[in-house]
Amino acid sequence: MTVLDLQIDPTVRGWSPELPTVYQELADRAGQLAASLAGEDHLWDAEGRFPWPEVAVLGSHGVLGLTHPEEAGGAGLPRLAAVVVLEALAQHSFTLAEATQIAANGPAYVLSTIAAPRLRDRWVPRVLAGETLISIAITEVDAGSSLAEIATNATSDPVGWSVSGTKCFVTGGSLAGAHLVMARMGESPGVRGLGYVLVDAGAPGCDVRQVHRKIGGNATPEAVIDFAVAGIDDEAIVIHPDSGGFALAMQSYNAMRIGIAGMCCGVARRALDLAEAHLAQRVQGGRPLARRQGLQWRIAELELELESARLLTYRAASRVDEHGFPDGLDTARAKLAASRVAVAAADAAIQMLGWRGIVSAEDHPAERILREVRGWTIAGGTSESLLNMLGRAALSGHGSGR
Repeated sequence: MTVLDLQIDPTVRGWSPELPTVYQELADRAGQLAASLAGEDHLWDAEGRFPWPEVAVLGSHGVLGLTHPEEAGGAGLPRLAAVVVLEALAQHSFTLAEATQIAANGPAYVLSTIAAPRLRDRWVPRVLAGETLISIAITEVDAGSSLAEIATNATSDPVGWSVSGTKCFVTGGSLAGAHLVMARMGESPGVRGLGYVLVDAGAPGCDVRQVHRKIGGNATPEAVIDFAVAGIDDEAIVIHPDSGGFALAMQSYNAMRIGIAGMCCGVARRALDLAEAHLAQRVQGGRPLARRQGLQWRIAELELELESARLLTYRAASRVDEHGFPDGLDTARAKLAASRVAVAAADAAIQMLGWRGIVSAEDHPAERILREVRGWTIAGGTSESLLNMLGRAALSGHGSGR
């Protein structure tokens, strides 16, 4: 058939949003495993306790190494596989999902794909076994979303590299065996002078100064870390400004950002499941709450927002570069949409559950779900910074992209 002077084969179909059957089964099994491990999930946050034994079980089932190449001990699966697993885990345990996120999409994955083989072989197997974490240390007190303000330095001298500076809000910083530190190398100004260096957490001069208590998600703490470390080997420079530098570092960060989007989709699903079950069961005025139009409309809106976020997340996870890193704009859209609906769904669940949503207890998890997910509109790129990115991209072709 010819349309607009194009010969088109009508049997050719467009992109399919359906997950492969094997991925659906993978998600189902991940959810079942998480359900069997998450019996103390409420205590992990309350006590600030990281569940090392349960994370090791995830490692024994290959969950932590989903995306890592086989030569690094992983399964070598596409980024989309990790996203659907994270989504399934987050429906049962935010903590187990976050631990998997750090391992599968975080700094360890950067080591698996970019770092020197000796560095990879030293750290990655331990991460994939659930024995340790590698944190990512980017944020500073005066350099949050504005990475050009980063002041931590990495300098070279005859006895190796030295790293000096202070990082804050380092996720898992007090638990990690090593930190992937974004630092300024050389004289280039702004973001052009930035790269990544891996610092052993046990090195002299690497000190956890403070651990913050957060609104939620306290099983994986946020730390303030001082660095005054010398004698670091050349191979610990994972990304140098001269070899792609900041652009490559941000590409690698997109893997973490798309994992956050997957987790947020799972959290939103969990919150909506709680709300919808309650509305179906709770009878007031002689009929279930589920039959009231105002509540039906709010549920419909949230379901629509969640499905939209999931499609954006799956698409972004399906389009990756040669390192397995998703596109920056794709991940910005996905993370923004997913974090928004997760917070909105959790807040709506509390409202719909009434006093059951406000109570903090093992069998009333709604308020904890909101506390756990609230930070994801900030961490991993604030909603405002993502809007800036998307706005600049949209306007760049119209003379206003500044």
